[in-house]
Amino acid sequence: MVKTKKFYYFIIAALALTIIAGCAGSRKNNPAVQMRSQQVQKALGDIAQALVDYKTEHGYFPKGMATLRDAHYLSLMPDVERDWTLKYYIDGGEVMMVEAVSRLSMPDGDGYRIEYRVQEESWGGYGITVFPR
Repeated sequence: MVKTKKFYYFIIAALALTIIAGCAGSRKNNPAVQMRSQQVQKALGDIAQALVDYKTEHGYFPKGMATLRDAHYLSLMPDVERDWTLKYYIDGGEVMMVEAVSRLSMPDGDGYRIEYRVQEESWGGYGITVFPR
């Protein structure tokens, strides 16, 4: 009888851990998170390309995103600009990184970051390597 109780406790504990692990990882496969992340990744890629195109044509980088928009090098989805702060970093005449940091209006909240390291062509952050709580 004691062995049976221990076995049942073991099964219950194993099920509980499985449920907890499943809940903890459930946001990783959340289609809404993946869609938001992919939209922002596309925007960051578009920004990096627009910066290169602008520099190729003008010989220098623009002073900001507004210049890229006004000169018709860049068009971003309104919800991306509403929900994310977009920045780029240049060093030695090269685009080094383009990043987005979520604002409070983003469904998962503020402070999430997506970064595109242009030289390494690597991505990290929200929906890629970091998932919301």
